[in-house]
Formats: sequence, C-alpha cells, structure tokens
Amino acid sequence: MNSRLAVAFFSCLLALTLAACGKSGNGGGSTNIRVMNAIPDAAAISLTLDTTSVVSNLPFQGLTEYIGVDSGNREFKVSANGGASNAIDTTLGIAGNTNYTYIVYNPVASAAGLLLSDSTFATPNSGTFGFRVINVAAGIGLVDVYLTAPGTDINSTSPTVSSVAVGGISAVVGPNAATLELRVTAAGTKQVIYDTAAQGFTNGSNYEAVVYTVGSGTLVGMAMLNIDTNGTGQANSNLLANFKVLNASQVASPLNVLVDGNLTLSNVPYPAASSYFTIGTGNHSFTVQATATPGANLLTLQASLAAATDTSIVLNGSAGALVGTVLADNNLPPPAGRARLRFINSSPDLGPVDVYINFSKQVVGLSTNAASVYNEVTADTALGTPFEFDFNIAGTTTPVLKLPNTTIVGGHTYSIYLIGLSTGLQGLVVKDD
Repeated sequence: MNSRLAVAFFSCLLALTLAACGKSGNGGGSTNIRVMNAIPDAAAISLTLDTTSVVSNLPFQGLTEYIGVDSGNREFKVSANGGASNAIDTTLGIAGNTNYTYIVYNPVASAAGLLLSDSTFATPNSGTFGFRVINVAAGIGLVDVYLTAPGTDINSTSPTVSSVAVGGISAVVGPNAATLELRVTAAGTKQVIYDTAAQGFTNGSNYEAVVYTVGSGTLVGMAMLNIDTNGTGQANSNLLANFKVLNASQVASPLNVLVDGNLTLSNVPYPAASSYFTIGTGNHSFTVQATATPGANLLTLQASLAAATDTSIVLNGSAGALVGTVLADNNLPPPAGRARLRFINSSPDLGPVDVYINFSKQVVGLSTNAASVYNEVTADTALGTPFEFDFNIAGTTTPVLKLPNTTIVGGHTYSIYLIGLSTGLQGLVVKDD
C-alpha cells in the first residue's frame, strides 16, 4: 500500500461519525446529507445507505456536518445501540446537488426518520434571517416557539412559529436579525418547556431549530442547525429540569420542601406525590421541614438535575431519621399498546421484597430505598387493564401486600411505591407522565 492510500485508509477508520469513505453507484450525481441522532434511548446510531456506511456511533443529540453521498433512490438503514437489526429500514429518493438533513427520532421501538431538504431556503430580506422549526419531540404534542429580546415576558407577545405538530415542519419565517432568546411552549399555552441562553441570529442567514425529546414528559431539547456550506450546528441544552416529591414518611404532619432556601412545595401530605415543578438545571439543595414545625430542618440533600429531565425525590422514615432517595424518571412514551412500570421499596423497616405482576415474579430482591428497572406490560389505551401486583418477602412465599384490580392505562408510565412501616404497609400508584 503506497503512502497516499495508507493515509486515506486510516483517515476513514478514524472518522467514526463521518464514515463516508465509499459511495454506492446507485445515483445520478453527488449530493450532501447531515445526520442527527434524536432517539432518546439510543446512546449511538449508525446509518448505512444501501451498503455504504455513512455514519457510525453517532451519540444521542449528536449531529454531523454535510457528508457527500450519491443521489438516487437509497435504502436508509439505521441501527441503534450496536444492534444487529435495523431500527429503520426505508427507501428514500435524494436529488443531486442538494443539501439534506436526516433526523432519526422517537424511542428505538418506534424509531422514525425525517429527511429534509435544506436547499429550499430563499435568501432572506435585508435585516432579517430565515427560520423554521422541526418538531420530533415524541409524546410532547404541538409546540409554539418564541424568538424575543432577552427577558421579554412571553405573556405579552405572540409566538414566532405556532402549533408545529410532531413530525411536522413549519413554514420559513423572517424575524429581524438580533441577539434573541429562544423559548418553546406547549402550543396555545405560556408553559415554557425549553429555554436557553440568548444567541445571535445573523442578517441574511438561515436556521432550522429541531425540537426533540430527552426523557421528560413535558420538557424538550433543541438543536440549532445552520443552513450553510458545511452544515454546521449544535445542540443547545435546555436550562430547565423537572422534579417532584413523594411523601412516604412517618412524619406526623405534611411536609414543606425548600429549594436553595426558597419554599417551593408546601403541605405535601402522606401518602401523596406532588406534581412536577420546573426549576433550573444543575446542583440544588433540597431542604425538608414539617409544616407543624416550620424552620426546623428534617433533611437536607443535594441533587443535580440534568437538562430536560424529570426527577422524583422520595421521602421516607421518621422525623429523626428522614431519608431522601433521588430517582431518574423515564417519561418517554411507551410503545403502542404498552405501559411502563417501575417499583420502589420505600418501607423503612421491611427489607428486600420480590414483586409479582399478575402472579409472575418480575422483580427480585428489591431493597429498601431502591427502584426497579422499568417493566413494560400490555394495557388498553382507553379504558385501561386491571393488574394484580403482589409483594413478598424476598426469597420466600410470604406475602406482605397485595394490590388487586389496579388499573393501568396503556401509553403511560407509572411508579408503584411500597410505603409505610411493615406493620401497616400500603401501595401507592403514581402516574408519572
């Protein structure tokens, strides 16, 4: 192998996410494509066109720049998490001398791809920029997008782009070029589900904003893609995260929760869970007080909340021995006709338990203050399906609690808590999404 061939060979090996060393002969000319991985439960994806590897090991929220490929009718094959089978296998026509963005989205079980032509943008009018929105946020529904001067109260303004459906692409609009704050809301509301630092939008440039799911049932992520020669862009982290608190404690009165010293949740009773509350991402101090003794701290814990995620904080134990367990919630939409369940052992004195779903053991040795992995069950999406959940002392046939005729509705995610002292156990079913 001569030196020039050797350099080319090893360059291809090193380009894990831009593996476009070869092209198929299935087209009528060269074209360009960039790829974005918006599959939230795919740590990495690979894309093959026909038999040509285009992208390998592209991480979640990762995107390539434009890659040269052959035009024509091409078979798009996407594998996820190193799987031998394809999550997507479809044939799409791509024209020559055109720039495309290919977004793969939805959870792996229902993965889909969206091919967009980036060559349809017109030159913006002087003083403006071109902007469109692509919504691939599974389970979120329609969204509105606001571009405003930083700090503007969106209650007093209209969306820049309205009611973009999942899998939908908005028309191109032409706002005035400036440094702007970009926020996303659930369509028709002022509920902000995405916010990020103000950014500059350049006169005469074109942009497309991709709204996608990270793991929250309400919050989203966003990538800003530039319509330029190289196909540059980046994912811009959401500044928001969600948390909620479940009171499974033996404290006599309801609980107050302060975040970074500020009263945030008030009078959370036993046994109950609060709604999700939206705060900034990053490290926070959570302080718990009994409403009967305000100012007296029962527990202080530190937790880091990641962008566009949901977190549950479970409180159990007595006033003198209160414990907080921080759980990462998965509120992605389950596959069609399925529901997602996890079990949490929040009894302070019971010890490990085995959990049975309809008399079949599904969780073994669930320890105190621990959560199981998520289980999926088949459930009716309209009326729901009744289940029996039984808890036994781990490794025995000794039942400690039965939850018969518990209705689970397909399309949702549930946490099922075992709470209370061993002498008075209760089950609490919480729909998380």
